[in-house]
Amino acid sequence: MCRNCFVDYVQGKAGKRLGALARDTRTSARPAPRKYVAGLSFGPSSTAMASVLDASARFHTSRKASPAFDAVLVHVDTNLSQNSPAENAPAQERLARFRERFPNLSFEYVPLSRVLGAKCMNWPALVGVEAIGSGDGEQARLLQGFLDSLPSTTSRADMTRLLVRNLLLDMALERSSSALLLGHSTTALASLTLSEVANGRGFTIPWQVNDGLYKFCLYEQASDPSLRPEPTWVEMPIYYPLREVFRNEIMLYLDLAPVLRDLVCDDDAAASSIVSHKDLSLEEVIRKYFDSVEGPYSGIVANVVRTTGKLDRATAHIGCEICGVALDEQGDSRWAGELGDSVTTRDGSARLCYGCKRTVNG
Repeated sequence: MCRNCFVDYVQGKAGKRLGALARDTRTSARPAPRKYVAGLSFGPSSTAMASVLDASARFHTSRKASPAFDAVLVHVDTNLSQNSPAENAPAQERLARFRERFPNLSFEYVPLSRVLGAKCMNWPALVGVEAIGSGDGEQARLLQGFLDSLPSTTSRADMTRLLVRNLLLDMALERSSSALLLGHSTTALASLTLSEVANGRGFTIPWQVNDGLYKFCLYEQASDPSLRPEPTWVEMPIYYPLREVFRNEIMLYLDLAPVLRDLVCDDDAAASSIVSHKDLSLEEVIRKYFDSVEGPYSGIVANVVRTTGKLDRATAHIGCEICGVALDEQGDSRWAGELGDSVTTRDGSARLCYGCKRTVNG
């Protein structure tokens, strides 16, 4: 197909998902611009999602007096070792380019260390109550120490992904957003599915991969630090606008618009040149596998994602204090093996699912 038709094809697929999101989050009250918080990693998928959101906002603005939604794209900076102030971080320069390219969207920079203030994790049981309320520099040091204490590269990559997701969830909840948007493509969701299974968190797949309401716990710290905070269940819609678009289609979409291609971070290209898997996490190995088989076996990749839509979401009265989903107590008992039946961290103070327990303890 020609360039314009292919651009319309990709934007049309994403537009249908945005339409489904609008219908699912519609209220009976007087219509008002919906608030979306979206993750921005500077990768191909999130850049394409920013382009689709900007085009949709521009379309609605041209037809109506008020916009249909107000989207804030948040970049979570996972570099905890940088010494420069946040305003001088390299990501800020890249965000300025995004603001210039997408004037109908808002952009925000947030360091990963802010996750220590997120209420969707029981942080006092994980890194100590002294972390809460400390300055950004001290929070970064504490979080870096926590990540360094994890047993493997796979554990650190898995934990970092969960921390980014939890921080975005906390921001969306704090701002009373209509939904949290994540820019995973079909290929990325298929990779995430197998990664979760390999990490021992297979029962969370319906929560981590499917569109819809995501149920998780909030932990309000008690006045007495020695008391366990009482969890409160809350819900936040999470949607993947690009869930029906393959990664190769996204790359071609960006190549057809050089102004978009120049915005994409080159980390993926550098990582693809690595031959040895010694220093790669399990998540990266699975991602590389799906990137390589997407072309000849695109139907299988799509079926991996579609099959997850048929899985039921487990419910329970206890939630994991890291990933946030309901604890599958029978599953934990069956899968734990030599780790034992306990669902606690190394210091015995936090309730974790089998997958998060394995991430923390090895």
